[in-house]
Amino acid sequence: MKKFLLLAPLVLLLLQGCGVTMTQYEPNFDNVQRLKQTPALQPISQAKVTAASGQGSLMVRANPISSPTGSIPAHVQAAITQELSLAGLLNQSASRRLDVLLVKNELTAGVSSGHGTLAARFTLLKDDAVVYDATKEVTSVWSSSFFGPIAIPNAANAYNPLVRDLLKALYSDPLFIQALK
Repeated sequence: MKKFLLLAPLVLLLLQGCGVTMTQYEPNFDNVQRLKQTPALQPISQAKVTAASGQGSLMVRANPISSPTGSIPAHVQAAITQELSLAGLLNQSASRRLDVLLVKNELTAGVSSGHGTLAARFTLLKDDAVVYDATKEVTSVWSSSFFGPIAIPNAANAYNPLVRDLLKALYSDPLFIQALK
C-alpha cells in the first residue's frame, strides 16, 4: 500500500503534463486565395471575436492551453484579421463589420486519439443591418498519447488547423460571399 501511495503522484504527473502555449496562427494561402479570386467583394472595417460563456479558454487534461496573442478569442480574431488583410478586404472606413461569437471551443486528449471542435456564429453587418448570420462548426481528430507531456502539446498543435478549417467554411459559404458583394 505504501508503494502505491509513493507511485500515485508519479502516475498523475505522467497523465497530466503542464500548460502549453500554442503556436501563432499563420494565414492560410488557400483561404486568402479563395477570397481574392472572387471579384468585387466589399471590405470589412473590422472583425471582432468574443466567446460565449465558458468558451473563451481551452483546457486539456486540466492543463491550460494559451495563445501567444493573449486570449483564445484574440487568437481567432488575429487569424481572421490577417487573412482579410492579405485578401485586401480590410478597410477601417468600410460600412461592413464582422462579429464572431465562439459558441463551442473544445480540445480533448484521450489515450490514443485527440478530438477538437470549434464552432462560431458569424454575423456580418452593413450599417447595423444584418446581411449574413450563420454558425459554422468544424471538428478534427489526431494522434494522442497516454503521456500528458506528449498528448497536451499535440492537442495545442491541433488548434490552428481547426481555426483554418473554420475560416475556410466561412469563406466557402456562397451566402457569405454574396453578403460581401
